[in-house]
Amino acid sequence: MYADDRYRRAAAAGGLGIWDWNLVTNEVYVDPVLHQILGYEEGEIGNHMDDWRGLVHPDDSAAVFGRVQAVVAGETPFYESEHRMLHRDGSVRWFLVRGSVTRDASGRAVSMAGTDIDITGRKRGEEALRQAEELNRRIAEHTGDCVKILDLEGRLVFMNREGLRVLEVEAAHVLNRPIVDFFNGEMRVAAAAAVAEACAGGCGRFQGLLRSQSGQERWWDIAVTPITGMDGAVVQLLAISRDITERRRDEAVRAAHQHVLGMIATGSALGDVLDSLVRLVEQQANGMQCSVLLLGEDGIHVRHCAAPSLPAGYVRAIDGAPIGPRAGSCGTAMHCRKPVFVTDILTDPLWEDYRELAQQFGLRACWSMPICSPQGQPLGSFAMYYAEPRSPNEVELGLIQSAADIARIAIEHQRAHQALHASEARNRAMLRAIPDWVFLTTVDGVFLDYHARDTSRLHMPPSAFLGRSVAEVLPPPVGEMLARAFARVAASDEPEQLEYVMGAEDAERFYEACIVCCDGDKILSIVKDITDRKRNEIDTDAQRRELAHLSRVATLGELTGTLAHELSQPLTAVRSNAQAAWHLLAREPLDQEELRAALEDIIRNNRRAGAVVDRLRALLRKESTAFEPVDVNDVVRDVIDLAHSEILSRRITLTSRLTPEMPVVQGDRIQLQQVLLNLVLNACDAMSEADPGRRQLTLATELTDGYVQLAVSDGGPGIPENQLERVFEPFVTFRPQGLGLGLAISRSIVSDHGGSICAENNAGGGATFRCLLPVTEVTANA
Repeated sequence: MYADDRYRRAAAAGGLGIWDWNLVTNEVYVDPVLHQILGYEEGEIGNHMDDWRGLVHPDDSAAVFGRVQAVVAGETPFYESEHRMLHRDGSVRWFLVRGSVTRDASGRAVSMAGTDIDITGRKRGEEALRQAEELNRRIAEHTGDCVKILDLEGRLVFMNREGLRVLEVEAAHVLNRPIVDFFNGEMRVAAAAAVAEACAGGCGRFQGLLRSQSGQERWWDIAVTPITGMDGAVVQLLAISRDITERRRDEAVRAAHQHVLGMIATGSALGDVLDSLVRLVEQQANGMQCSVLLLGEDGIHVRHCAAPSLPAGYVRAIDGAPIGPRAGSCGTAMHCRKPVFVTDILTDPLWEDYRELAQQFGLRACWSMPICSPQGQPLGSFAMYYAEPRSPNEVELGLIQSAADIARIAIEHQRAHQALHASEARNRAMLRAIPDWVFLTTVDGVFLDYHARDTSRLHMPPSAFLGRSVAEVLPPPVGEMLARAFARVAASDEPEQLEYVMGAEDAERFYEACIVCCDGDKILSIVKDITDRKRNEIDTDAQRRELAHLSRVATLGELTGTLAHELSQPLTAVRSNAQAAWHLLAREPLDQEELRAALEDIIRNNRRAGAVVDRLRALLRKESTAFEPVDVNDVVRDVIDLAHSEILSRRITLTSRLTPEMPVVQGDRIQLQQVLLNLVLNACDAMSEADPGRRQLTLATELTDGYVQLAVSDGGPGIPENQLERVFEPFVTFRPQGLGLGLAISRSIVSDHGGSICAENNAGGGATFRCLLPVTEVTANA
């Protein structure tokens, strides 16, 4: 029992089970180990062969039992096969089955016994190996790399189809040749070292240049690694070659580009830059000759710039040739602004005028790429020449395009450099021509640079203010004002203009500064001396005020009669009441109530006369303008009181429509009275010959979009349409006794108040003058 148990454990561990099949009764005994391997408990499967036949994989069943019949029939001495059986969970297990037949005395087969060994693991390994080999085969056959197998002496024993195709050879011409024989010089030494490294179990690597049968050269990056046997010993070598021609060409082109761009950046001459570019491009292909032509300033003729490999006679012959639709490759490319690829100069019609010249110097193919500005204007062309007819390949197309791009950068850089020099020269000339001062400062106000034609007029010498701030070198009010302006301009990036005064009172100078941002973190200030202008403005303002005063005096002169009447009434009443009071004092007894009434009447009429005199004095007073909050309704009332008698004497009906609770305006009360009084008197004059029923004068105020509107309407004949704007011009008048200054002065006064004045004709006759004055935040009662 102990030995039997040890057998079972060993069999189970090895996946081995025995079976015994009675061919007469068809009963079969199967080792419990096989039950377990297939996922069943002992006894779950019947002891009849038909129960076990169903566990054989359907695809293998016919072959399995066909071999059994051959053994039973004596056709084969024993049974051996590998087949699949179905696991309880539906998976498949592989078994190696061996058996032999026992026969009775007559030779009849009576039983068959043998073993089943679970070989599922081995089968899976074989399948994985097969799949890996198939994958490797597919990779080797379809990869873009050249895959080779070498023996330990470095001879080729296999090369994939891609390698044979690229090298343009048959397998028979390369097999059994040492790989080192494909290289020369240092590359041959590197190849031998890589093979030796791989034979020693390492990985050898080198780069080599190979030439195909057609003469095309390709660079390869070759890695040589060992192939080991089951015992770990190196049995063969695997060499994988990757085509790095494009990469090496790109690296060479990039290096060339960097070299040329470095020349551009360091300010090398354009001819030297383009000559270097041409030479670097020519190194990328055998037999290529390149040139760069520039389009002349006239936009018609080409100029030689760089062609180090082309014959000098040819270069001289095409220098100055005109561009056009049939002007060879370069002239046509510049004219059409598109690439021109002539594969055979001797047959192409574009070269008709230059064919003999090209043939004389052995040129057969010419490809030209126009060099154009970003705006599409032709600058020149980059050309590639060959001595044999041919078309460009993809590499050459990319090469000529990149070369044209770099040439464009070089040409534009030179032109930009020339334009910059010209611009700087113009700027210097303009600075010399303008009298203004220019100061460059930091945002903090530190002086960095300046321009001044006459430094003696500056506040101090440049050596005293350069490197110092405005707060240090200018008077505190001016320095602080400029420092605040610098900060505002830097924050908003919006220009600002301000005025300031410097100097003692007897030598005061006025300046205007325009302040702008410059270079992102600098401030540019353009300072102009405006002393003469300011003094002229002051003189002009004084003259305007004097003229306004004289206009008021003249206006009051027109009111002399009515003003005398205005004064005579209260003065007559005062005299009469005084006389009455005198007589009352002589009576006995004294009538105190009547005397008091006479005295009160004297006081009232005296105040009335005083009010008239005060209004006259105010209008006649000559003093500087002082703006303050003014209620326009009060101005209207004052003017009505002042012109009351004049209006009555002319039999004019006055209507006032004053909007209550009007906001105040900021202005000079006397000047606004002058404007309104002038408009009222003009209206009275305009109605002097009108029918009494049309002598209607209307004064109205209202609030309109933040403005107080004051309107004066009359019933006169109106204003000719072509004179509506001219009435405000100086010396334009429709009154026989007028000077034509009243409305001009009125418009000047209204403009000084930030408002406007206009005239319009009424639909029913007459004219209306409207004044608009901006309101202030302060409000006043009407």
